[in-house]
Amino acid sequence: MKKHIDDFLFNEAIKYLGKFPATKKKIEEFLQKKIRNKKIYQKAIFQENISRDELIKNIINKLDKLNIINESDYLESMFHYYQKSYFSIRKIKNKLFHKGFDEKKIDEYISIQLQEDPELEKNILKKYIQKKKLENLEVNELKKKLYRQSFSESSIYSIIKE
Repeated sequence: MKKHIDDFLFNEAIKYLGKFPATKKKIEEFLQKKIRNKKIYQKAIFQENISRDELIKNIINKLDKLNIINESDYLESMFHYYQKSYFSIRKIKNKLFHKGFDEKKIDEYISIQLQEDPELEKNILKKYIQKKKLENLEVNELKKKLYRQSFSESSIYSIIKE
């Protein structure tokens, strides 16, 4: 028996979120792919008066109201994961943006983290140098490697002075 498209897509979004944590943007992309799939027309009944974009927005709002999508916890989790991976703050911002987080939320969260620990990038940089065993490199070689990893100039120079 065919379901209404909104119920069908809501269930598909729940299944997806059961497997993968996701942002609203990722879920929107997932649902758009589902709608483009031709097999969906055999499984669901489309309503004539609602556009596909509006349908997807309604489903995402419903997931948000039910607190099934919790972007702030996911953002925190991913930030700490990247921090443990010894990524620079700039690289973390870039990775989070590509994950689908809102740029304002990323900047807000990172500024809070930097207020709590102003030496955050410097500490990540120290751990990165230890992990990669870069202590014995020449100053210029060290700078090149650290610039390639997107560490800030001020952090690099403060570490080199030490």
